[in-house]
Amino acid sequence: MSPAYLQSEAVDQDLQAECRTTTLRGWSTVPEYALDEGGPVWRPYQRMGADFADIPIFDHLADVARQYPDKLAISDGADRLTYSELLRAVETLSRRLAAVVPEGQAVGILQANSVWYPVAMLASMAAGRPSVPLNIRDPGSRIIEIVNAARLGAIIGAGNGRPIDLARHVLWVDIAAGVAPDAQRASQQPPPVSVDAPAMVLYTSGSTGRPKGIVNSQRSLLWRVLQYVDACHINADDVFLPLTGPATIAGCREILAALLTGAALHLVEVEAVGLRAVRARVQAEGVTVAYLVPALLRALLTEAPADAFHSLRVARIGGEKVSWTDIALLRKAVSDQCLIQIGYSSTETTGSQWFLPADWPEQDTSVPVGRLLPGMAFAIVDEAERSVGTGESGELLIRSPYVLLGYWENGVVVPVRPDPDDPRVRIFATGDLVRLDDDGLLWVVGRKGRQIKINGRRVEPAELERVLRGAPSVADAVAIVTPEKELVAFAVPRHLAGAAFAEELRQLVRTTLPAPLRPSRLHTIAAIPRLLGGKVDLASLTQMDRSDRRTAPAAQPPAARPPPAGGEPNTRQIVQHAWMQVLNTSVAAGNWDDAGGDSLQLLHCVMAIESAIGQELGLEAFTVGMSFNEMVEAVASAQAGDRREKKQHPPVLFLFPGSVGYGPSLAAFAAAMGKVARVNPIRYPGLAAILDGHNSLSAMAAAALEQIGRAQPAGPVRLLGHSLGGAVAFEVAARLLAAGRPVRFLGILDTSLLNEPSDPWATLTRTFHRIRTNRISAHRMACRALAKITVAMGCEGYLARFLDRSAKGEFNPTSFRTKLELQEVLRARSFFQWLDAPKPALPIGGTLFRCRREGMPQALGWDSALARLDVVPINGNHIDLVVEPHLATNRPLIERAVVQTYSPAESRKREDLSST
Repeated sequence: MSPAYLQSEAVDQDLQAECRTTTLRGWSTVPEYALDEGGPVWRPYQRMGADFADIPIFDHLADVARQYPDKLAISDGADRLTYSELLRAVETLSRRLAAVVPEGQAVGILQANSVWYPVAMLASMAAGRPSVPLNIRDPGSRIIEIVNAARLGAIIGAGNGRPIDLARHVLWVDIAAGVAPDAQRASQQPPPVSVDAPAMVLYTSGSTGRPKGIVNSQRSLLWRVLQYVDACHINADDVFLPLTGPATIAGCREILAALLTGAALHLVEVEAVGLRAVRARVQAEGVTVAYLVPALLRALLTEAPADAFHSLRVARIGGEKVSWTDIALLRKAVSDQCLIQIGYSSTETTGSQWFLPADWPEQDTSVPVGRLLPGMAFAIVDEAERSVGTGESGELLIRSPYVLLGYWENGVVVPVRPDPDDPRVRIFATGDLVRLDDDGLLWVVGRKGRQIKINGRRVEPAELERVLRGAPSVADAVAIVTPEKELVAFAVPRHLAGAAFAEELRQLVRTTLPAPLRPSRLHTIAAIPRLLGGKVDLASLTQMDRSDRRTAPAAQPPAARPPPAGGEPNTRQIVQHAWMQVLNTSVAAGNWDDAGGDSLQLLHCVMAIESAIGQELGLEAFTVGMSFNEMVEAVASAQAGDRREKKQHPPVLFLFPGSVGYGPSLAAFAAAMGKVARVNPIRYPGLAAILDGHNSLSAMAAAALEQIGRAQPAGPVRLLGHSLGGAVAFEVAARLLAAGRPVRFLGILDTSLLNEPSDPWATLTRTFHRIRTNRISAHRMACRALAKITVAMGCEGYLARFLDRSAKGEFNPTSFRTKLELQEVLRARSFFQWLDAPKPALPIGGTLFRCRREGMPQALGWDSALARLDVVPINGNHIDLVVEPHLATNRPLIERAVVQTYSPAESRKREDLSST
């Protein structure tokens, strides 16, 4: 060991007996040191105190929600929760769970990687019920196996419904109903929760052949967060996007590190949205902290746009060995200021981390995993369990109060053996072979057993063997891990194997085991070779696998069809090229998983095909078990569908609402325009985002550009804005033109760039008339007056927090209406601030649909902002121009202006449809 870095501590005979280290002479204690060494400099953050891990997670969340009630907490691209909304949802669901799930019984979480997963996880902890995350992408049979093994009392599910095979006694708690206010009234306050009680049970691949439940306490989870925050200086300005499944220890750590510091947490289901969408999300949200496993890093960053990852402040890599090739790829994608943090840990324990210096020499093919973290004592021992010296390899043993509590068996914890001198301290043998160098850096050499990690997920060959041996047609089966870290299976048939034997077994594996447990190759053999003592001859099996690969006849590439007339690329050739490039093979044939492909490589392949055909593909049609021909058919079908859609559907028209937002009136208008345009409404940042600083017209334009990029990533753009929306559309047009994107139509529905003469008496008379005719209620006018006064005083944040507190989780009409009015007033203020700022003149034309405005020039100031302006007079006033009876007159005028931007054939077609 390095004496400058480590201190020795004696271990007595009783401890040696308890932890099976009969010849171990001592432990080495990791002293305290600066976790941010080589990391962020002078970045402000709230340092975690010494008692941080003594306080339950829910109490920490409540403190954060009090500090940042209206700040964005979680977003998954569809749903968003502020911190106050998150806290209410967690508190409500926790009371529901405490009322229906007996104390000590575990709760399953069957949720996608959405805003509701953290809600379910945090609510289970607040209720004092251990949570068991269930991976929704695992086969149903494996999920049911874990449900039964864990003796779950309930499962928190989503709207996709209760699994068919779920036992009747397991309560199904729909997340939507669980967070509803009614559930809060019918349930009781959960009792206080101990940070040392079981909090989370994570099932991993087990050496017995069955999934193994590893139990962690809140204390151990909080300790991981503390070390992460203090190393990376995480604060409320950070934006997280953890690119790992939530049902992992890394996913749990990333979620808690974000939500317990006030940061914004963005979640994405990588397998559902694809790599291209992940890149876009990183860039659009300005992600500052991301966690990746090396396999995903390679797929995500290869051929990435130059600035896609420049917002990253910290890129944390872990889950498996990190090569210098990975580091080179990452450094090419991120900015020079981005910190690269390498970490080593497992579901059972923390391990090591460090910030990789920019000038660190490449001493090996892989990168060291850093310095062991404080809070533990450790030993590195040989086969005889004697401590090894510096630079020598051995198994890593860890002694700490932050390692796993034990294993979850039949609904209870089977604890690991504690230190006899201190019951709070437990001992864990990692099974990892490591060495410590002269600099005190840890290097992972390999595994003591057969376990490997594939795409960051733990894999035990015994699970694959159990499934194969359970097949009626199999007499025996063995799985091995090759020197290249591939999982390869050998099966012995009971009778003469038919041609379908191997394929039947592959289908069994696909429907029973997670993707990482599916073998790269499956060989049919007459008998398992064994040594004289009866053990499996692993060397012979490895040689058989190599020989089989060398002597197998090369699969012939599928015949390429000639490209059609007109020079369109041949779909089969495109898929073939992508297949061979991603899998690094000379042929494209058979099934994807037979060829050694996994789910991440499949995403990479789909992205390569998308780039070649210039079209985004739905990922639902692509699976790891599909054949080459099926992939070609899936791509061809998507292309045909896209061509049909282009023929059947009119071009897209993006509709920018006024300060009120997209309401019923504009929705009816959009529906009426359906014959000539696919109207896509733009959504602006909500009140929470406005109060969080996204309160400018520029922020609205940025949000709109993101939505346009998703809905129409290429081609000419058509924009139509009403009131404030006209200004946002103008700003978006300027940015699109600057990016080289054509703007075919810019329509402005009664937006003025000039200050309109004000007549207070006329305004009061008009307002009284609207109240008397029930066009607007006195209640709404009172709420609006309150909002205006508050904004004028600069106290909008205080008002919003007061409204949230007064609502107390229930629906309050006054609170709801006031917040809407507050949002509208703040948006209007942003519009007036934009009017006062200088604006460039755009080199395009526009169409102004102008209502009657006394004393105002015809062009309302737009003639100086655009190269050409058409002014179309329309009926009604600023508010009711798109509602009946004025809609019947105004809609054809707007449609005609839009249709004129189409091609001649398309224009005639749409005008005919409009007239009917």
